[in-house]
Amino acid sequence: MADLLVTDARIVDPSGVTKGDIVIENGRITAVGPTAARECAGDPERLDADGMVAIPGVVDVHNHMHDDELFPADIDFASETASAVAGGVTTVVELPTQTPVTTPEAVRQKRDDCEQLAHVDFGLVAGNFEDADVDVAEIIAEGTRDFKTFTAEPYLAEDREIVELLSAVGEAGGKVRVHCETQGILDHARAQIDGDDPGVYMDSRPVEAELDAIGRMGWFAEYADCPLHVVHVSSGSGAREGARFKSRAEVPVTLETCPHYLAFSKEDVEELGPFLKVNPSLKSPAEVDRLWDALADGTIDLVASEHFPTHRAERERGWENIWEPYAGLPSIETMLEFLASEGVRDGPLSWQRLLELVCARPAREAGLYPQKGSLLPGTDADVVLLREEPYEVTASKLAFVGGWTPYEGREWSHRVDTVIAGGEVAARDHEVLSDPGDGEFIERGPIR
Repeated sequence: MADLLVTDARIVDPSGVTKGDIVIENGRITAVGPTAARECAGDPERLDADGMVAIPGVVDVHNHMHDDELFPADIDFASETASAVAGGVTTVVELPTQTPVTTPEAVRQKRDDCEQLAHVDFGLVAGNFEDADVDVAEIIAEGTRDFKTFTAEPYLAEDREIVELLSAVGEAGGKVRVHCETQGILDHARAQIDGDDPGVYMDSRPVEAELDAIGRMGWFAEYADCPLHVVHVSSGSGAREGARFKSRAEVPVTLETCPHYLAFSKEDVEELGPFLKVNPSLKSPAEVDRLWDALADGTIDLVASEHFPTHRAERERGWENIWEPYAGLPSIETMLEFLASEGVRDGPLSWQRLLELVCARPAREAGLYPQKGSLLPGTDADVVLLREEPYEVTASKLAFVGGWTPYEGREWSHRVDTVIAGGEVAARDHEVLSDPGDGEFIERGPIR
């Protein structure tokens, strides 16, 4: 017998947008489409979508949410997955920050800790690896196939170590994620800077550092026969560099960008200062335009939030000295609304392209499709309803505990109305209705 019937929705699937209904039973979608209500048995709770857009729950494969050594006590996996579900994200794949997760025991411990706190289903990435002394097979046995490394500080791995890590992970059936900026270029750029105001930070991480590192990692991955995922591509030029290796198709290469690289340029730093400090740094308006083009034409494979939570007071310190605050922005709760408003309504994206960027392709990249990232019968009942109405973004209306958003004051056209996770209504109008522990750890499937 059905538990929930969503009626009169504009349902997005790869072929287009169709008016119809969604039937949910025991946490699974049992029917979807124009005739789905006829297949609904029993007397389920009814949720009238009233013409709202319905997409699968967003799958965010890059975020930083849980680190007892780094984040204050009120920021943890519970607070941040609550912010996630408020914004329509029903599955997260979390990456390490300061505390390394480089052994099977560390993966197991983090999984156990997060299972008690999770509002949404989750996976984990192992990292941050500075050498190739890794028990790859045992880490994969703990349920993750992703390994993170860096070509830049603070977790700089030498080229030889990266090649050996790629080789071991590729042979074991995993994927390596790389932060791509060449440290030598960053060192040279930093040495030219004399100052500590926010504007100089953008010049300390030039686009050439990203281009060089993406190129080298592409060749390394091809040589080592290992799937490569380039995280947070910050420029249109970086996307084009990555496309060279995607077109060769010797090994799978995926390119990820993040909302802030589409929403802001280095010219916005004069107004927002430390509230736009992020690594890699923001680039020129021309690079932002080229990145939007790469997003629309398929060069960029997916969008991830790169969510990094801090309190407003911590970020304010950067007005006096930009080198002091951590780099990173809170963005998981606003990502979907930004892309629906500035990408679909006012930009170059279709609803189908949005579906691919934040639902289907991230789920495939994580080895979770179609159970996640789709609205197919038999899959997890993770559904987001978006209503179209003009509104002004303000941190006071978000679930995020940090008290700020870089999008403050922007005028958007779409707002997350209702979020269904695992067949239960988990959030309405950014009010979280789910509880810590509602989410489950998901072992990742094959990613080749």
